[in-house]
Amino acid sequence: MTKMSPPHSEIFEEAIKVTPLTSHTYSAYLSEKWCIGNVPHGGYTTAILYRLATTHFAQSQQSPYRFNTILPISLQLTFVRPAYVGAAVLTVQEIKLGARTSTIHVTLSQEARSKGSQKPLPASTQELKVAGYITVSPEDADQAGSVVSGNWDLHPVPLRGSKSDGAVDFAALTSKGEDGQWTRIPQVPVIAASQHVEIFSAVPGPSVEARKNSTVDQWARFRPGGRTPARWTNEALMYLVDMFPMALDRLGAMATSMRSGTEASNERQPRVPDPFWYPTITLNVDLKKSLLNGGSEWLYSRVVTKAFRAGRTDLDVAVFDQSGELLALSSQVCMVVGIDRNLRNGNDPRSGKQKL
Repeated sequence: MTKMSPPHSEIFEEAIKVTPLTSHTYSAYLSEKWCIGNVPHGGYTTAILYRLATTHFAQSQQSPYRFNTILPISLQLTFVRPAYVGAAVLTVQEIKLGARTSTIHVTLSQEARSKGSQKPLPASTQELKVAGYITVSPEDADQAGSVVSGNWDLHPVPLRGSKSDGAVDFAALTSKGEDGQWTRIPQVPVIAASQHVEIFSAVPGPSVEARKNSTVDQWARFRPGGRTPARWTNEALMYLVDMFPMALDRLGAMATSMRSGTEASNERQPRVPDPFWYPTITLNVDLKKSLLNGGSEWLYSRVVTKAFRAGRTDLDVAVFDQSGELLALSSQVCMVVGIDRNLRNGNDPRSGKQKL
């Protein structure tokens, strides 16, 4: 029997592979192809931890869902230290096992390295990189019962497409790279993690003021390895909630404005790369609807910058499918730091050079 490729592609499946070591420890390999600079992308790392949860309950002898598939419904993660490309050890501690929901504590650790060196310390010491909690529920619980929508809506309304009702013509996006107010966002060739997605949004003007005031909407297609489009799945959704280049461009404008102390002097300046980086400190994801039965080709995101203060920013992300149903709500805290902090050893996208 021919093995079916997963909807999110064999490339992504290999990148998030989790292998059991013992009943509560697992191994993974953080790939250089899913990095920002020399640090694995936060959404990609989150996808590995999502896969850790499903793998653990599938093979656990203590699982209350032995005859049912589980779905993570909530993840609360803290990125304690930057991870690096290479092997990682994942652990699971069962906090609460229940019929309707269960909660586990998860960690991702790697061998400690001496400062300024890519080599592990002489003694094999595991250093904590990511820690958090994941709550899961059986798949049939997610599909049971009716769905009642509240009165929450997006304001301002999303960008218009070319169809008479304002909807987006996805065939036009695919063939022309634009439709209505939507246009394909150029990728940064040397940033590996951005090569796996095609993002369409509105490009603001080059001034700091225009970039600061832009509403960040995006439609996205998943293209692992930059190849034929794959489908968004539950695991791939974890990558998407932390992938929003236009929102980072807006943060760069805010940081530039704060650094300069005035906006007027920047309003007519040409757009240049910002000397900032945005490491994720905490990431919370609440999943409202699963991407089952083959996933989805297109997903829409609205990214809101809630606050920017003292080098720290709060972002909210809402993700919807093509029919307008809410899939996930995400909130995260990022630090705004100098780009060199995350791009050591020559990994600077402004220079066109990157070591991976």
